Amino acid sequence: MAKRRRSLKRTLFGLAVAVFVTVGLVLSLEGGASFWTKWQATGELPPVKEVSHCVYDPELGWRHAPDKHVPDLYGNGIGLTTNSQQLRGTGDYGLENSDDRYRILCLGDSYTMGYGVGDEDTFPALLAQQHPAIDTINMGLGGYGIDQAYMSYRRDGTKFDVDVLVFAFIIGDFYRMNPFGNVADLGKPVLELVDGDPVAINTPVVNLLDTPGIGTRLSRVWQTSALAGLLPKTLDAPATSGAEQPFVPVALRIFEILRDQSKQRGQVFALAMLPTQGDVPKKSLPLIDAWLIPALKERGIPMIDLRPAFKKVPKTELPGHFTMGHYSKLGNMVAAKAILQGVRELDPNCPRK
Repeated sequence: MAKRRRSLKRTLFGLAVAVFVTVGLVLSLEGGASFWTKWQATGELPPVKEVSHCVYDPELGWRHAPDKHVPDLYGNGIGLTTNSQQLRGTGDYGLENSDDRYRILCLGDSYTMGYGVGDEDTFPALLAQQHPAIDTINMGLGGYGIDQAYMSYRRDGTKFDVDVLVFAFIIGDFYRMNPFGNVADLGKPVLELVDGDPVAINTPVVNLLDTPGIGTRLSRVWQTSALAGLLPKTLDAPATSGAEQPFVPVALRIFEILRDQSKQRGQVFALAMLPTQGDVPKKSLPLIDAWLIPALKERGIPMIDLRPAFKKVPKTELPGHFTMGHYSKLGNMVAAKAILQGVRELDPNCPRK
């Protein structure tokens, strides 16, 4: 009887070991396959269309490639063209402005760049079509936050002689200023105030438009792992809103600097709030209405609010004003007309029909 019990125990123990080894082997193979799949994915370039027309920039993270044309970027026959100045446009922009021309420089992100539409259907291009004496410069680029747009203008935009500087933005552009608010894991500058001046503290920016290195790839594997998902997000941006957000002092200082520089240059400066499709039906946007508008009013900085213009669009027609998460040609036309109206209210010298 004792021998039978010992034999049964050995048999059960052997079965348990076999099950444990089998399960462990399966998990190891599954984990290895998962790791290999994730590892292969980390070697790919970021899954954003900007990769097709942008190059690495050590200060900004990325910028347009010069003289680039991607014919079907947003669909059949809907392409994007850049000029030798690395801005969106079918030709270079002159540095000097003439007395008989009225020029508006449009600064911003992918909404300004014209994501989803052709070169002639961006709101800067449509803005220029509103009056024969108006010219525009498109300095928008996909994925840029308030910080990168400012840095690009400070470095590359001040060389242009213009009558108006319009800094167009969506709400998300502020959150992109946070260290972990970048788009598609692209390397970006992080600004901090040093003696009142916004200064990048991490330049040169990591180049993620090139083949990622081992360190970057391991980091991406970890970020997408199940274990990382179970851990507290201690490095996430603080879950605060309004004036408590870490980007507030830097953003306001940027706007003050642009206000003062524009005054010295004899040009009009205004912000332009671009609503996304989700913003349009909302009665209020706390970040804009409770924080930004009062802060700008206190500093004497005008803002052209495009929400009323889009709210006038019938609800049944509103979806047609958006494409690929951005403005369609119809949406860009609404934006162009609203911005021109706002500029005319700020500057009596703006051409009128």
